[in-house]
Amino acid sequence: MSFLANHKKMFVYLIAIAFLTGAAGAYWNRPEETSYITEDVVRKNIEKVVNATGEVRAIELVTVGAQVSGKIEKLYVTIGQTVKKGEMIAEIDSTTQQNDVDINKAKLSSYEAQLTAAKTSLNIAEKQYKRLQNLKKRNAASDEDLENAQETYETAKSKVAELESSVKETQISLSTAETNLGYTKITAPLDGTIVSIPVKVGQTINAAMDTPTIVQIADLSQMEILIEISEGDISNVKPGIKVTYTILADMNDVHETTLKSIDPGLTLLTNDEYTEVVDEGEAIYYYGRLVVPNPDGKLRIGMTTQNVLYVESAPNVLTVPTTAIKTNGNAKYVEILTADGVQQRQITTGISDGLNMEVKTGVNEGDKVILAWMSSAEISDKATSNRGPRRF
Repeated sequence: MSFLANHKKMFVYLIAIAFLTGAAGAYWNRPEETSYITEDVVRKNIEKVVNATGEVRAIELVTVGAQVSGKIEKLYVTIGQTVKKGEMIAEIDSTTQQNDVDINKAKLSSYEAQLTAAKTSLNIAEKQYKRLQNLKKRNAASDEDLENAQETYETAKSKVAELESSVKETQISLSTAETNLGYTKITAPLDGTIVSIPVKVGQTINAAMDTPTIVQIADLSQMEILIEISEGDISNVKPGIKVTYTILADMNDVHETTLKSIDPGLTLLTNDEYTEVVDEGEAIYYYGRLVVPNPDGKLRIGMTTQNVLYVESAPNVLTVPTTAIKTNGNAKYVEILTADGVQQRQITTGISDGLNMEVKTGVNEGDKVILAWMSSAEISDKATSNRGPRRF
């Protein structure tokens, strides 16, 4: 009995071992499962853009200088003040200029009086000369008397011409002196806002060496934004394209305008810093110019702007993520997950916004493009590595 019972138990154990061995083999030899990360092919608007920074500047910024030397006696404006064209800005001590006017007026009066007397003398000499000419015809006057009268007449005529020249010269000097006297009163050349006053009352300025700046006036109703467009992007950017911009003070307030122009030379040339040699490590930029309204004065000179230039657009087109696109030589393709497995499809593409790519042929709306995949073993290894060693 004992022998049979032992054999039966052994037989059951062998069957169990065989079953477990087969089950284990089936488990370890099963096909490895793969998990896919996919995204649907959808229709959307694609816009190719160029991002660039910019700086706000005044379109019309006038430096008002002094054309005469002297001490600043009065300043009638402050920074930020709005002025009208012709409004008084400052006065320079006019003592020297007033003296020049008075001196030239006195000279002019003297020369005009002398000219009047000279014209009288000329009139007398002319009559005397003509009378002696008539007497000489009747042999009632000598040649000597006639010659003396002629000499007196010619001298008087020269004196009148000399004094007329002196009067004219003095009139010019007086006009210059009066103009210089007018230069001591500085007025606004345009409507605008005072943005800079580099001088103070009591300061002496010297206009002999250069033109000292009294104030700077800018029209802030319209501003200019100079956008730095990189050398790599400049060929794609054209005047007239849509541009949006924001200022650092309010990044949520997006303004839209159009690109007015692009400077023909690089920024170093525009800023008068070009030496025909650009350092090897120095990036090349070109200014794109925007002209934007500034009715509320929100834009200020020197502000930094973030700008988006919309180079090209494609509305309501089929798109896939750019990360899903693969290349094989010059050909582009994507992998599509279908009920029958993975299909590889060659595609033709359009424009890209950096995240998504327009696909013209090769896919249909709703197709599931594969972005990435992982095997079950990789997922298990990933989970194990993320779990890390246990700590007690």
